[in-house]
Amino acid sequence: MSSSSPKPAHRSKKSRKKRAKKSVRIAGITLLLAVVCLSAFLIYQTLAKSGKTAPESSDPKTAMQSSSGNNAQSTSASAASAAPEPVKITAIGDVLLEEPILNYFGSGDWKDYMDDIRPILQEDDLTIANQEVPIGGEELGIEGIDFQFNSPNATAKNLADTSIEFVSLANNHAMDRGLQGIINTEANLDAAGIGHTGAYSSEEEAGSFEIREINGMKIAILSTTYGTNKPVDPAWSVNVFQSVYSDASDKIIADIQEAKKQADAVIVCVHWGIEFTYELSDEQTILSQAMADAGADVIIGNHPHCIQPAEWLTRPDGSKTLCFYSLGNFIASAYEVDRASELFQNMYEVGAVAQFTLTPVENGTRVTVEDVQLIPIVNHFEGDYSYYRLMPLKDYSEDLAAKHDQRSFSDQFTLETLKDQVHQVFDPSGIPILLD
Repeated sequence: MSSSSPKPAHRSKKSRKKRAKKSVRIAGITLLLAVVCLSAFLIYQTLAKSGKTAPESSDPKTAMQSSSGNNAQSTSASAASAAPEPVKITAIGDVLLEEPILNYFGSGDWKDYMDDIRPILQEDDLTIANQEVPIGGEELGIEGIDFQFNSPNATAKNLADTSIEFVSLANNHAMDRGLQGIINTEANLDAAGIGHTGAYSSEEEAGSFEIREINGMKIAILSTTYGTNKPVDPAWSVNVFQSVYSDASDKIIADIQEAKKQADAVIVCVHWGIEFTYELSDEQTILSQAMADAGADVIIGNHPHCIQPAEWLTRPDGSKTLCFYSLGNFIASAYEVDRASELFQNMYEVGAVAQFTLTPVENGTRVTVEDVQLIPIVNHFEGDYSYYRLMPLKDYSEDLAAKHDQRSFSDQFTLETLKDQVHQVFDPSGIPILLD
């Protein structure tokens, strides 16, 4: 064994140098590979911590389509954070400033009239009202009767102070003070920071609808009326659908369809129906379904000066449209209305505040209407049009009902009767009523 030696001991110096060089090359390559692998690992860890394992697309939908597995979940969460958030809306009825209330408050503020209602309107993201009369200001003469309605400049600020952010102007009193009335109304609303649509001071804006972005959600608001007490002059100054059988009604349908393309949700304010009755007209039932089919998510009806039923309408794709046929009067001050029966003279003082939430689903590609509720309200005044107070009917009392001016003309103006009528109108809808 001692005569045998390892082969390397017998290699030449040149062979030993070759082998040494080869070993250095192998070691260098190994080290380089290790550095590359370590760098890749560190980059992967950094991306993983940030939730990105592939280049982000500027379009969330494209990013989702190009991702899979855990990547899709991470990208979906990123897209959801950019999606619209729910929006709480309050809808109220006619802001009808009649002679008695104009005489009582004059051209000043509404004092404590809205103290019981304001907190309800302040808790939402947007309150929409029907501004039943022009806010043409003192220069056009203040009046609250017949077809000559006009309210003080201060009305716009009073609305804003009540937490009303948007008004529909398309109604039968829109032309009571002509085009100048509309011009002044828009100027006053703009100064108070209140949005509006349905009547227009210029041909350039005529026929347009409003899109408001709230909580990342685009909400289109449209407004139209069956007609006006005075001729619409110029013809473009008020949105009028005339009747469900007229060509003019096609415009509101086309507008809804266009709004649906531009916005996440569509709300339509419509002035329609027959005054002083719970019965719905053919105009209301036919047009409401047509508007729903066109893409309206919520329909807010007014004009009858009393509450009317609410219901869910089914669209061709199975989705639902919420329809309030009439929310009655928000502000009113007339006892013994000569055009109404005793029952509807009493119900003239009762309106409803409707609240609902527009909720985005399917990553904001669709909106559903949820958390719907109705809050009945009563306009209280006593002592021959004095001591005005607007309050939820659930907080009203029989003692107050006995003092209401209307009680002098109807012993049926009782808290029990008013509540019974509200239940009769709204219970079939299944919508929760805040009444007890």
